[in-house]
Amino acid sequence: MSPFDFAALMILIGFALAVVLIGMVVWIGRKIQPGKTVQDGDQARDLAMQSVLAIDDFVGACYVAAHDFPEYDVDEPENFFLHADDPALVLPKDANWSLLDRELSDEIRWLPNRLRNVRDALESIEIEPPDFNDLFEHRQDDYSRLGLRGMDLVERICAAYDLPLPTRPDYYNPRKDFLAKIREMDEFWRRRAQSARLVPDEPSNITSLFGRPSAPESAAT
Repeated sequence: MSPFDFAALMILIGFALAVVLIGMVVWIGRKIQPGKTVQDGDQARDLAMQSVLAIDDFVGACYVAAHDFPEYDVDEPENFFLHADDPALVLPKDANWSLLDRELSDEIRWLPNRLRNVRDALESIEIEPPDFNDLFEHRQDDYSRLGLRGMDLVERICAAYDLPLPTRPDYYNPRKDFLAKIREMDEFWRRRAQSARLVPDEPSNITSLFGRPSAPESAAT
């Protein structure tokens, strides 16, 4: 082999090695977010796992609340009690949320606020028998929707960080039951609105300060 051929061969080998190295760098860059180390990736996965466990507990609490029906005091129907407490969500304390994907970390941190807004809304209802201003219906509807949102979020986190989904017994399907409850409540609100439209407005027995309302032009002579 002539010196020229040897030099050409070395150039080709060097070029091939460069291509391989560049490919490895690109592959590693896809696995690790820019500016983050392998250790950061492990910490992000650990935080994602903690978040999944916390949100899955929250989903279970929403399920119980969404299927909770009140019991009334026979002697005093205005008194009632519920079997399930309002759901609580306890996210990892002092977590570095910048380790996670921005969109996912934002959605995780929004969830406690969404829960607090539902609880505030339910507490704002002025309950009064016999229907208690639909307090129990709103409670089932709102917690079904929150539970379903939590399940969607868990699935997104698990997909993003290669985590196994929570396993449940075959007879326990919260997603199916949440969707059924939401459909049930949508139908309830539809019937309620339809009934309200059918109730005629009662004429007022208050005399106007400016005399009786003027008659329609067609009745004026």
